[in-house]
Amino acid sequence: MKRLLTTPRFDRRLERFVRRHPELKDVVFESMTALLKNSPPQSLKLHKLGGILKGCYGASVSHAYRLVFVMDSDSVCFLDVGTHDEVYR
Repeated sequence: MKRLLTTPRFDRRLERFVRRHPELKDVVFESMTALLKNSPPQSLKLHKLGGILKGCYGASVSHAYRLVFVMDSDSVCFLDVGTHDEVYR
């Protein structure tokens, strides 16, 4: 299992996200945990990002919400959480 890393910005965004969407708290944490496994489930729709987020990955938490992160062979560093428009701007 990979190590979990976060940025201070992600911590603030996650706190705000959970406050605004308490019904999705468990879904977000389950998604984060799944991404730490060596083979995350296809339901997360893991994909590489381009543009200014080149080198990052995106994953679907739900139909409307995404996680943005970078990963290497031994860790996953979460960068952002929010709607498609919020995280891909």
